Amino acid sequence: MGFRPRPGALRLAEHARAVEETAEELGRQVRAWLRKEPVQAELVSEREHRADVIKREIRLNVARTRRLPLPKDRLLELLWHQDEIADLCQDAALLMALRRPEMGLEMEDAFRSLAEELSKAVHAYTLAVSAFEEAFLARNVQARTEEIGAQIDLVNRLEHECDLVEREIVAHVYRHDDLPAFDRYHLVQLVLLLGDTVDQVENAAGDLALLMAGIPR
Repeated sequence: MGFRPRPGALRLAEHARAVEETAEELGRQVRAWLRKEPVQAELVSEREHRADVIKREIRLNVARTRRLPLPKDRLLELLWHQDEIADLCQDAALLMALRRPEMGLEMEDAFRSLAEELSKAVHAYTLAVSAFEEAFLARNVQARTEEIGAQIDLVNRLEHECDLVEREIVAHVYRHDDLPAFDRYHLVQLVLLLGDTVDQVENAAGDLALLMAGIPR
């Protein structure tokens, strides 16, 4: 008899929701940073830790389970990308807490837009992986392929939009010669971190698409 999926057998969606909470908290801290208020990086770290606990439990379960419903390597790769999203959110919060360079309204708006697009991308991915897990456990992935694919496509579009905003911010930083060199470095590092975070969301969505493709129809 083949493997019969049980509720909670994957927990990828549970981990993704914890990652989304980390990204949501990062968004709140970005808004505080833009208002020149103290950045509470520890709040992002607390949520990242919650996601980390779930990740470790999933890894342990995968290691202990002899027969899994899906390839172990693909499950762990997907989990790794989800974990990286939370890790990078934490890194961005810690970096923001160190310094708040003076920026004009144009750059502030661009950072705000980048943070919003990041949150949207993580939310779209969470919807996709939640729908996949629910459908997989109910053995009707094929019936929800279009729905899940639409969320994955949305992640890809948002990642592209984030790339454009990221380039805009970097160009803006280098156009302003009045910015002190260390402030310029700080802002570029931050925007690259935020961009890398969105890239990991896209990577996770890509892994999810591969996971779906490997399920027999």
